[in-house]
Amino acid sequence: MVAALLITTVPLVTTDAGKEPFAWGGPVITLLVMLLLYVWRLDTRIDDQGIHYQVFPVFTWRTIPWAHITSASIATYGFVGYGIRLGFDGWVYNIAGNKGVRITKKGNTIITIGTQRPDELEAFLASHQSLITT
Repeated sequence: MVAALLITTVPLVTTDAGKEPFAWGGPVITLLVMLLLYVWRLDTRIDDQGIHYQVFPVFTWRTIPWAHITSASIATYGFVGYGIRLGFDGWVYNIAGNKGVRITKKGNTIITIGTQRPDELEAFLASHQSLITT
């Protein structure tokens, strides 16, 4: 990202092209993307009400109540990535790593939410199996 910022900014500073108002569009967009990547985070919270998650700054907290969940388990997936994507197995929310909680909702909708603490999550799911209704 820094290289892209330099490549788009240096020619504007060293030539007269920087006097054109639209010439700064590339560096401004690059800075905005860098800012987005810097503040982007995935927060999850699991309690007796359900599984809560938020992708900041894209959307605020969302909750999947236990009554809407038919199964929840730790999954290891083959890709490592950053962001939100719709795949063959439903929605995936991930920031880093290759482990997450795979949630199957009633109606067979699947959501995978990445986690950096899979052991804690697995222990919680094992001790709270009664919350999941089938």
